[in-house]
Amino acid sequence: MMNTKIFVISTMLVGISVFSQEIKIKKGELLLDDKVVAKVEDKKEVYSFSDLNGQPKFSVKVFPTIGTEKGWVEFTGQNGNVKETEFADTGFTLSEGKLIVKNTLSQGLLTKDGFDEAKVNEFFKTTDRSLTQDRENNKAAQKKVDDNENVLANERGIRIDNSGKIWDKNKELTGFIKRVDLGYNGVFNDYEYRVYDTNQIQIATLNCTNYDRANAQRGMKIMTYDNKVSEISVTNNSFSGPLSEDKVADRMVKRLIFNGYTLGDMKSTVVDSVNQRNEAAENQAKANSLNIYNIPGYVIDKSGAKKEGNITIEFESLDAKMGREKGMGDLTNYGGSVTLNAEGKNEFFKAKDGVKFCAGERCFVGVPGTDMFGSKFTEILSENNGSYVLNDVRNPEDFYLKLNNQPKAVYLGEKGGFGKRKPEKMKKIFDEYVNCPAMNFSSYDTTTKEGLIKVLNDYQTSCKK
Repeated sequence: MMNTKIFVISTMLVGISVFSQEIKIKKGELLLDDKVVAKVEDKKEVYSFSDLNGQPKFSVKVFPTIGTEKGWVEFTGQNGNVKETEFADTGFTLSEGKLIVKNTLSQGLLTKDGFDEAKVNEFFKTTDRSLTQDRENNKAAQKKVDDNENVLANERGIRIDNSGKIWDKNKELTGFIKRVDLGYNGVFNDYEYRVYDTNQIQIATLNCTNYDRANAQRGMKIMTYDNKVSEISVTNNSFSGPLSEDKVADRMVKRLIFNGYTLGDMKSTVVDSVNQRNEAAENQAKANSLNIYNIPGYVIDKSGAKKEGNITIEFESLDAKMGREKGMGDLTNYGGSVTLNAEGKNEFFKAKDGVKFCAGERCFVGVPGTDMFGSKFTEILSENNGSYVLNDVRNPEDFYLKLNNQPKAVYLGEKGGFGKRKPEKMKKIFDEYVNCPAMNFSSYDTTTKEGLIKVLNDYQTSCKK
């Protein structure tokens, strides 16, 4: 059986310690850096502090974190006044005594030289139990919710039999609940509850343990098929008894019904919800992708004819972006073709044919394959008399030059097939492609958009015949 006290301390403390003193509690004495500064008595999780003459000063108790409700430290003065404080950032400790000492130090009641009498007197002038009140208010609110759930479940006559079948007041089957033992994790047993409608479609799950403190710390969260979360609180449950007497099963089913999950035949509801979720996810993926979907524009085909309609082109896999591809190779030439929809009819155009299209304010032109890629559409950054500076949509850091007297575009940047290109290699490619003695490679930065635009403009004025 695990130590309850140690578990509570270890799970509620994180952070970097701001306390440099070495704390020891030996034979009823508190030592800071091996100096005795006070006397301490531990009585049923309440630590009583006295000075070295045995004069009582105050007592301290820890109230642990429960679920989403933060725990606190309770100080009680000799005058009966109680002060509750949130946990200080004391660092990790497995000792409740050290935890209490560190929180006492954080309030300034105790120092390395002993008690600060002025601080102690000032601290206990008044009572503050607001943290207890907050927790009680939360409990009352939770009880009200539980009561309302009970009323609705009673009106419907909901009951769970020993096998987990869920029945209504008309003795009609309305669903199922299963309790699955996931096994011992080294500290306690894990369980998963699953609720199904009459079609055996899973509506919700809940994971918990057979240890109340762990459940309180983690939260007992119902996860429904539509990705909604609802938290319940159940203690002292029997995980070995029949489901008809299982408190977790009972509260889970009542919460689902109260939240509108009617059970019975929910097939159409679940399917609609899943479809809506998938559609929303796909629309979000489309919006965040490099792709263009149904944007008004036009295409100029290889014969020069202009055709207007809505443009769609995929530069990347939507399935891969949404995680729908499971390790399968995708041989699609993304960016290799564009679709024009005019009056409900689709027409397809290929990049290898040199087709140009515009979607909204963005324009693209198809170029045959280069040493860097296969035939695909690239975005036009600058155009001059049928020659272009282009951008690779999938690799926006890569820019290309396409002269109208050359069949292909050329990459004049530093990337090479096996590392970084040398300047002399870049110069050789430039000279062969531009083929204009009036233009000196060293005069241009061919790795940037601006540099290539300058190449394009100079070519038109110095080399174009």
